[in-house]
This record gives sequence, structure tokens and C-alpha cells, in this order.
Amino acid sequence: MPFIIVEEDRILRLIQVILDPQTTPERMSAFADFNSTDQADFPGWLAQLRTNLPDLFPATVQLVNSQEELQQYLPQADVAIVESLAIGNVELNLAKKLKVIYKFGTLTDNIDDAACKQAGIPMLTLRRRTNIAMAEHTMMLVLALAKRLPAITNRLTEDQMIEAGSPFRPYDTRHTAGANYARIQGLKTLHDCSIGLLGFGEIGRELAKLANAFGLSVFYNKKNRLSQLEEAELHVTYCDFDELFKKSDFLSVHVPYSEKTKDLIGSTQLNLMPPGSYLINTSRAHIVNHDALLEALRSGKLAGAAADVHYKEPVDDTEQLLHIKQFIMTPHLGGGSRMNGLKDAEVMLTNINNYLSK
Repeated sequence: MPFIIVEEDRILRLIQVILDPQTTPERMSAFADFNSTDQADFPGWLAQLRTNLPDLFPATVQLVNSQEELQQYLPQADVAIVESLAIGNVELNLAKKLKVIYKFGTLTDNIDDAACKQAGIPMLTLRRRTNIAMAEHTMMLVLALAKRLPAITNRLTEDQMIEAGSPFRPYDTRHTAGANYARIQGLKTLHDCSIGLLGFGEIGRELAKLANAFGLSVFYNKKNRLSQLEEAELHVTYCDFDELFKKSDFLSVHVPYSEKTKDLIGSTQLNLMPPGSYLINTSRAHIVNHDALLEALRSGKLAGAAADVHYKEPVDDTEQLLHIKQFIMTPHLGGGSRMNGLKDAEVMLTNINNYLSK
């Protein structure tokens, strides 16, 4: 029976559910419920996938939460699946049985590629569909803000225009066109704008590709600056922290949440942004100070904002941001269909199975 080390998080626990018969019924039930929005027959999906993994199922899956735990179990491991834990010479010297390493993502800074090649252990990567979906959702929010989607979908009839406080006044179409008959103000064309990415990991890179396609100038800030070659390939420009806010018509948050990033964006940072700019947060709500965001929207310092993540989920009925018309909220679904995660697992495990069968 293969022994598989998996770096634990709420997504990668799916590997345990798929492969390890010792997984608790409670966890099995929780994953069936979690995926039920898009995969109604989760047990059937599991059964079918397992039949396609003859050299991998059943397996012992050991979830690890630290570098020390990773090193502890590596001597037994046939496979290691990691996201942020490091694998270098120390780890490889412990891993006498290891046949394959899988990076849950595409950025491999935490894995010593040269050491893996010297040890003859293949390193595989996964371009995660969930990351692609997050970038798509973020771009949708950018477009919705730029094109004022909430306003333009509710000003179609004369009654709707009266209700919105802007009664219908027809243009003189003997001389002009009649477009934008609802007289919506503040529409933006992305081609003439800039977007700043605070944090530039895998989702940030996916978003940069989409932003480039719309003609946005893309600025970024991260702890370790990219090489000039990478910046040129990705068509992005580095800014220091404060400069990023000054240059961004749209500022999109992509740093992970921690005590260090809590309230990272407050009044000082929002006041640096150009008048009429926008903030988008699809990372974690508390990276942006709640009261600072509320005040920036109420005062008009920000023309609008959007978030897929919230200070309490479900959002509390008393949340004042609910009443800000220029604030777009979606219910933490940026990762898209549950099939993204299921397909990622399927591809990853199929590739591992193929290596074990050699």
C-alpha cells in the first residue's frame, strides 16, 4: 500500500478522502456535502476515480502541518504532495523510498529542483483550476465596477429611472445618438486604466494575464521582486508598497491572511489611491480595515469596491457595507464550481498513478 505525505489544508484533505480507507465517516460526509453543489453523486465520483488508480488506491495518507512533521514521515513516503513546505537536500536524504514529488501549484520556489534531479525524483506541478477561477472572478468584479453593473441593470424603464432619482430625459436624436438613455455616469474603459496587485502569487499571475488582455497597465508588489526577465514576460511593473496604491485605478488584494497582514490596508493606504479608484478583495476580508473601507466609500474617496470575502460569513444583517450602493458583494464563491477542485485532484492523482505504475 503506497504511503503518501500530504501537506494539510482544507483543499488537500480531499486526497485523504479519495485514497485512504481509514478516513473517518464524518470527513467523508463533510466532503460529500461540500461538493454537492456541483457533484451530486460524490460517492459515485469517488468510486469511478478509484477504479482508475489501481497503483494508488488504497493508500495510507499522512497529513502533515510543519516542516518537522514532513521530515518525520519522509522515510516511509512513496509520494509527497506539498504546497508551501520545503523539499531540499535534507528532505531528499531522508526520503529513501520517494518516487515522486507533486507541487500543488506551479511556483516551485520551495522545492530544490536541482536536488530533485540529482536524486532522480521527478517533480510535477499543477496549474490549479481554482486559481484560474479566482482570477476570472476578480476580473469580473473589476469589470462590474468599471461598467457600473449594479446601476445599469436597474435603469431600463422610465419607472426604474425615476426610482433611481434620474427621470428619463431623451436626447435629441435628430442630432445625436440615443445611447446611454439612462444617463449613467462614471463608466470606465479598462484600456486606459491601471491595476495594482498587492501580492503576486499564483492567483496574481493568473489575473495579470487577464488584465493584460484588457489593456490594463499591471503593477505589483510582493516581498521578493521578480527578475527583469519575469517582469517582461508577464508584462508587469514592480512598485513599492505605498507607490502601488498611488498608481492603481484598481487595487486588487492577493496577499494571504495572517496577523502580519491583518488591517494591512487602512485609511492611510486608501487615501493614497487616486480619486475615483476602486478596491477589490478576493483574499480575506480582515486584510482591509472595515471602518476605513466604509469611510472611503461613504466619503467618495473610493468610487466603488468589491469583495468576495467578508468580515462575517454569512454576512450579518447589520453590516453597514450592505447599504453602500457602490460596493459589490459576492458570497465567497470565487473559486467557482466544485468541479475545479475535483478535476485538479483527478489530474494530480492520475499523474502520480502513472509514475507508480512504471
